Amino acid sequence: MSLKFVAAACGAAMGIALALNAALAADPASSPTQVAPPAQAAVPSIDPQADELLSKTCTALGAADALSFHAEILFDKVLPHSVKVQYAAEMNFALQRPDELMVDYHSDLGGKQLWYQGDTLTIFDEPHEMYASMKVPSSIDAMLDQVEATENLTLPLSNLAYSDPCQRIRKQIVFGTYIGVNDVNGVACDHVAFSSRNIDLQLWLDRSGKPVPRKIVINYRTEPGAPEYIAVLSDWKFPKKISESQFNPQLPKDAKRIEFLKVKGSQP
Repeated sequence: MSLKFVAAACGAAMGIALALNAALAADPASSPTQVAPPAQAAVPSIDPQADELLSKTCTALGAADALSFHAEILFDKVLPHSVKVQYAAEMNFALQRPDELMVDYHSDLGGKQLWYQGDTLTIFDEPHEMYASMKVPSSIDAMLDQVEATENLTLPLSNLAYSDPCQRIRKQIVFGTYIGVNDVNGVACDHVAFSSRNIDLQLWLDRSGKPVPRKIVINYRTEPGAPEYIAVLSDWKFPKKISESQFNPQLPKDAKRIEFLKVKGSQP
């Protein structure tokens, strides 16, 4: 699994990409992925301070019984003739361990809502009033792994939902460094930067309270046009319990059900 924080392009049915398609985050993964030639694995070079800060963030997120946040997002999409345009989105994200997750996403390209509870995942395409549901494992980690493997579906900012976010990130990192203390909307943050073979990742981590990410920047440098994804995260909450009603699907009575369609898609 690569350094993924955004949503990959997914299946379409009746011409409607319901399963968190490119409109969910306009992920550069929706573009054809360039295959890099085989190369010897580089020995990771990670600054101990950057590594320690990343570990503290992953521990804080993974240990939470429940969490929620709001994200303001900017993302690039590369059009024909290498024309790069920027779109905006916003998202509300909540989870309750071990088996509840909610994503409410709206962007310039459309909107999607997702609810996961117990053993059922439901995704609603608001503009087209269509939804799909499927049976999944009854834990967040296993659910995320399964839908990626079987449906080519990567949920937005899904790394933050895993019980051990660092496990997946560290497998890809070849370089990491501490940049310094920088501001994100009035919050002093430790700014760290990491790289994999294909992606540059920057994190701004709150240094006054829980070390949560306040800003995430990803540059897909091997994709055509090197598109960028920027998320500014706010309104972090860590309650002991979130009401179950937040994870129950809220579907209009006229919403039409369609099936997930398995399609082969690219990954960043």
